[in-house]
Amino acid sequence: MVTWQNKMRSMDRPHLFSFVGAPRTGVEKAAIRDEILRQCAESSQCRMLKCGRVGASKCHNPKEVLKVMSVSRFCMQAPGDSFTRRSTFDSILAGCIPVFFSPHTAYTQYEWYLPRDPSEYSVYIPEKKWKQIEKELMKIPKAKMIPRITYTHPNATNGKDKKYQDAVDIALAQLSKHVMMNPIPIQ
Repeated sequence: MVTWQNKMRSMDRPHLFSFVGAPRTGVEKAAIRDEILRQCAESSQCRMLKCGRVGASKCHNPKEVLKVMSVSRFCMQAPGDSFTRRSTFDSILAGCIPVFFSPHTAYTQYEWYLPRDPSEYSVYIPEKKWKQIEKELMKIPKAKMIPRITYTHPNATNGKDKKYQDAVDIALAQLSKHVMMNPIPIQ
């Protein structure tokens, strides 16, 4: 895990943002995807892996997806067929900060698995600012971020017998906090 994190920390990230995805038609979610695709195509600071008929095989290849995400600071996470996206976790593993356009994409879906404060691991751009994605991202100070959303071998340690905190540990800690704050009355 440390080897991977160090590799992601040392990556040159010449692109401000990236998008791995395809346009959607006939659904409400299509608006933000179309906007991201348009802005990305017009920007020299965006890296895109267009999915769909052309490039579909690359979009299903984790190496190709990580190749795009690992050279970008921010990864666009537009809702797809559902609010949740595997791409959210791909971007975190690539050290690319996920950018959400709907609070349901991660904030309500994974509240037990991700840090309570979404600003610790992501950026949210509300609909009124969709027309200026690049401008909004340029306002955010540069920061290296490798969230703890990784799964480790159960016996892995980070030296001196301290166990790595991974996604399972975070989920259990969040569950424990939730139970402590909201005890279930015994009848």
